[in-house]
Amino acid sequence: MSANSEMQIRRSATTLRSTNSSKSASNLASNNPSRHVEPVLYSEIAVRLNEHSLEQCRTSVSALSGCVAGILGLTSYKGFLFYGFSMFFLSFLIYSYIRNEHRTFFTSLNHVFINGFFNGLLTYVLFWTFLYGMVHVY
Repeated sequence: MSANSEMQIRRSATTLRSTNSSKSASNLASNNPSRHVEPVLYSEIAVRLNEHSLEQCRTSVSALSGCVAGILGLTSYKGFLFYGFSMFFLSFLIYSYIRNEHRTFFTSLNHVFINGFFNGLLTYVLFWTFLYGMVHVY
């Protein structure tokens, strides 16, 4: 046996060991998904643009649902429940559109459901009382 063939045998044996160890490491990684979590990078401009678009949608839906509540003549807690329903419905529609890819558009799912929920409340009350007064009082 020559020295060159011995080197090939040693190399093949070490490559087999490294291949087996990499397979066992990949099995461990597949069993424990928290080991190799890659950080997610966000574009600050894109996230701001998406949050701004979501805020515009919330404001528009607040005004529209306020008009509907005023025309329907909802009063007291029924009007506020209608606001909560309309905001939840908007959040559900947005979530159903983006599905499980919310990390592509927002930093967390809270941006879709929670953030900005009460920002449109004043717009809602303004349109609600205005149209209620125009339709039912005058």
